[in-house]
Amino acid sequence: MEIDVREINARPVTEYRYRITVYKKASSVAAYYLDFKKATLRMRQWLIGAYPASEVLDNAYVMELYDVRALENRAEVTRSLFDTYTRMAYTRYEREQLFINGIGLAIVTFVAQYQARLVFSVPLRPALARIYDSLLKKHAHHVHYLYNQELIEDGLYVIEIPPVDGRISPNPYEHKGTAPKRDASLPRRMG
Repeated sequence: MEIDVREINARPVTEYRYRITVYKKASSVAAYYLDFKKATLRMRQWLIGAYPASEVLDNAYVMELYDVRALENRAEVTRSLFDTYTRMAYTRYEREQLFINGIGLAIVTFVAQYQARLVFSVPLRPALARIYDSLLKKHAHHVHYLYNQELIEDGLYVIEIPPVDGRISPNPYEHKGTAPKRDASLPRRMG
């Protein structure tokens, strides 16, 4: 199984998108969008009790994962955007690799590039929430992030990114030669 992660243009300027493409044997291919959106005022209300500092909330992003086919077929389909549209029959190991080497790689790249202080998700499906919880407990500390488990009861899965000397650390994946490819034709954005 191969996983490709690329930043692509998204609109408006407060949104950032990564395309995660998974290639499996037998020509199975799935593509996902991982969107990062600035936390809205309403979302900030969910977080303000735990994070009263404006410098944290000003750099808080909600993360949403979509199957690309959900957006492409939106006019024809009445299912949720968050449903699975591409059947890949991932093994447990493959699913973990998708989350670590696909979603995780996009997260650390985004955080380093745009200096995010909080990244959170509100998974609608209980199975996805359990996967997030398990993998965040297991892997967040490897990239020096903190997983705030106190907000799980509110349905929030929050990753805290502590700054070092006032800056967010560079992407730890870059040192391993696995940083995602960026489409060179796209302009660089200032976060």
